[in-house]
Amino acid sequence: MKRYFPATLALVVAIGSADAAPRTKPLALSEVLRVAGKIDDLLEKDLNSKKLKSLPAISDDAFVRRAYVSIVGRIPTAQEAASFLDNEGRDKQTKLIETLVSSPGYDSSAFNYFADLLRLQTTHEQYGLGWHVWLRNSLAKDKPWDQLANEMLSAEGHSVKNPAVGYYLRDRGMLLDNVSNTVQVFLGHQIGCAQCHDHPFDKWTQMEYYELAAFSGGVRYNSQEARDAMTKVITHAKKNHPQMARATKSKDRKVRDRAQKNIYKRANGEMRYVFRDFNKNEVIENDKQKLKLPDDYQYDDADPGEEIEPATLFGLKVKNVKPEHRRQVFADWLTSPENPYFAKVIANRLWDRTFGHGLVDPIDDWNSKSIGSHPEVLKYLEQVMKGVNFRTRDFERILYHTKLFQREVSLEAATPGTEYHFVGPQLRRLSAEELYDSFTVLAFGNTDDNINYSLEAKWQEHKSNINGLLALSAPKLIQAGKDAQTAETARRDYSTKNRQLQTEMNKARNAGNLKEVTRLRKRQDALRREGKRKRSEMSEGMSMVMRRYPGREAKASINMRASEYPTPFKANHLVRQFGGSDRNTTESAHPMASVPQALTLLNGQIANSAENRKSKIFEALSEITNPEMRLEYLFLAFYSSRPTAQEKEEFLPLAGNAKDLFTLARAMLTSKRYLFMQ
Repeated sequence: MKRYFPATLALVVAIGSADAAPRTKPLALSEVLRVAGKIDDLLEKDLNSKKLKSLPAISDDAFVRRAYVSIVGRIPTAQEAASFLDNEGRDKQTKLIETLVSSPGYDSSAFNYFADLLRLQTTHEQYGLGWHVWLRNSLAKDKPWDQLANEMLSAEGHSVKNPAVGYYLRDRGMLLDNVSNTVQVFLGHQIGCAQCHDHPFDKWTQMEYYELAAFSGGVRYNSQEARDAMTKVITHAKKNHPQMARATKSKDRKVRDRAQKNIYKRANGEMRYVFRDFNKNEVIENDKQKLKLPDDYQYDDADPGEEIEPATLFGLKVKNVKPEHRRQVFADWLTSPENPYFAKVIANRLWDRTFGHGLVDPIDDWNSKSIGSHPEVLKYLEQVMKGVNFRTRDFERILYHTKLFQREVSLEAATPGTEYHFVGPQLRRLSAEELYDSFTVLAFGNTDDNINYSLEAKWQEHKSNINGLLALSAPKLIQAGKDAQTAETARRDYSTKNRQLQTEMNKARNAGNLKEVTRLRKRQDALRREGKRKRSEMSEGMSMVMRRYPGREAKASINMRASEYPTPFKANHLVRQFGGSDRNTTESAHPMASVPQALTLLNGQIANSAENRKSKIFEALSEITNPEMRLEYLFLAFYSSRPTAQEKEEFLPLAGNAKDLFTLARAMLTSKRYLFMQ
């Protein structure tokens, strides 16, 4: 598709030189190290001007743990930690970073981050699974951030043909909220207040808000695919119902209109349950539809209900945009190298992800006065982001190779919304996903290669079902419609009976009548089997109709990482209990401690699987007979380090007894040293 703000060489400031072409391949390591060194020099110069001194470099054991957690989102296995610590090569840190950045573990960690940023919900409607698979594959293939954003913001069509429409379907029917989220995510501004009135704390007016929203004013959630299929059914009805065919040719207009109405009514009734979800999963552009000001608009520059022409907030100005090009123009403006915020906002976000605090903080509440705690560093990072052609993997590679990444953490907590001078990274607790994946490491070892192929398989199956349904002949579509009605009736009947059985079972359980509970459970199992049998007997086309939420069917195994699960996690899951996002608002994850978290660590199923005697680490410990080697293995597994002389003296007596060793492991699992990245 044509881009209306082309990324010409004149617009892109490459990191190597002002006239170099934007990068289309991964940076050479030599260039990565050179740019990382430049960042360190700019940071050091600024710290010196403020009479601040950088913190010392961290030890090897602290580095290996930090590298694994930051880059691949989990602690290293005992073997991985020992391998690094025993390596005497001078460039072992560089090699480890390069290995991790190109590993499946990085793909997993990056997906968690961007899915949270975009509020992706795998299980929402039918589009959610496709958007999940599309985003995961796009990130794994190093699709640049500007291309990702552009494809989502300009997307249209049915989700099976263009899963990027998930970005708009996520906020279906809430256009103005989608605009607020878009500006917050990609441009770092919170303009939501201007949706109802001029912004009280910033310069944005309600008119400017609506002018920006007008780029998406033609968005409609209607399915051309379903309309085409309905036309097929209606045409068939006219040909195969002689009485209706004659009526439609009558000279009496009322007769014709009544016949036409009956045909549409009959077709809609037959297809009611077949195409009920299509409008929820397709975005089209209505060239004639324009955004209007609200009826209570109170300012003098326009009248309430007046149609609004699109206009940008800052940067390049546009006018006379053709209606059919509105969203593409918007996407090109937002992702243009000349946009004053797009590059530096994502650069600052990734800086925050790597070092625990943004150069500009909050990271999504910029204004014209936002310069950051180290302005020259931020200015250079913007150039770096453009120079790597918005390849976020290369950008983060550079950050990982800085001296700052290898410094001790600052124990002085950065106050949210204030400047933080980066003498070292911020001390932080592992994120919910990092904790979950680290527990998985303890229980099962390195699981980075355990991919949930059912996500892709369920999506491909869903695509095949949709395409197969649309390809059905009119008679088969009509039969599918009848079966859909039958299936819906059966579903409601099943739900009613199942609820009744569950109520009776709860009463019997509360009364202590276990015999009755067993009898009712058998009836419930028989009811489920009968429902499954009936579904298997349905006609062609019904598989799509029955699978309204394919994302819920893509189950992950317990030995898989958090990124392999459909999201958001349920409220009682460990990820959510430790602050994992509900994906309702942008970056709603948090590291706040709570009593339920402590109870989960002590009694939770996932945590228990990590310290269970059948877990990977205890399986290895059972093969080690030497108490000193046992203790060393335990420290490597939990802390990625070997015990000091003092720790040996204190804990070695526990290593000789299996029960004491198990108690020590539980204490290590709940310790700050384990839960925090230092």
